[in-house]
Amino acid sequence: MKRIENIILEELKCRLNRHKGLSIFAKERAKFEGWLKVELCDILIQNGMDVYPEKDRIDIIFNDYAVELKTLNTNLRYPNVKNKTRPITKNTESVIDDIKKLKKMSYKNRAILFVTFPAEHRNVFWEKQLARIRAKTKNIRYEEFVFRNKIPGVIYLGII
Repeated sequence: MKRIENIILEELKCRLNRHKGLSIFAKERAKFEGWLKVELCDILIQNGMDVYPEKDRIDIIFNDYAVELKTLNTNLRYPNVKNKTRPITKNTESVIDDIKKLKKMSYKNRAILFVTFPAEHRNVFWEKQLARIRAKTKNIRYEEFVFRNKIPGVIYLGII
């Protein structure tokens, strides 16, 4: 699992860093879960995995893994990002709901993958929300990145 975790985090970071269109989504605080699902499938296929999107009401199934995906737009203030009210608590709760759903599944390996933006891992306000998610996982890894327009984000991969 460690190898595939590294591949997922590194590849997604590269794709998030270089994709011009995603910069617009970040600036507008708009979610891009569909894009994330397609890109993760591509990464997995390129690494020899058998991938099945939307199987058993799970975002992505590959080999003996079930993965749910989310994009979390925060209400944290950053330059070059439109100020909009976003219910970060509701977004966090949606991740926790997916974790609960995964815990009921019989797949050997289960994970939650989510991209939080605009955010930095060490942001005090975000850390409170992340603690709620971390309490529901066995292990959580992360990789910080920046969109092309310098807006920060974090990719999280939590093992259930």
